[in-house]
Amino acid sequence: MDPRIPPFISSFVIRFVVDSSSNGDVQSTYHGAIRHIQSDEELSFNSWEDAVDFIRRYVPLEAEPGQGNP
Repeated sequence: MDPRIPPFISSFVIRFVVDSSSNGDVQSTYHGAIRHIQSDEELSFNSWEDAVDFIRRYVPLEAEPGQGNP
């Protein structure tokens, strides 16, 4: 890394809300929101994949095995 060039930084705040099941189901559902701090852009999500897609707008992430190219 060249010390004369500052690193590119992206920061995120992620909020998860777990919806407790009222009918006795073992699995609870969740939703949340993710905010990119530098741009103040926020996305509500119902699946982790949506949150990762949002992060990919700002950070070049490697694809996980079996998911293809980003």
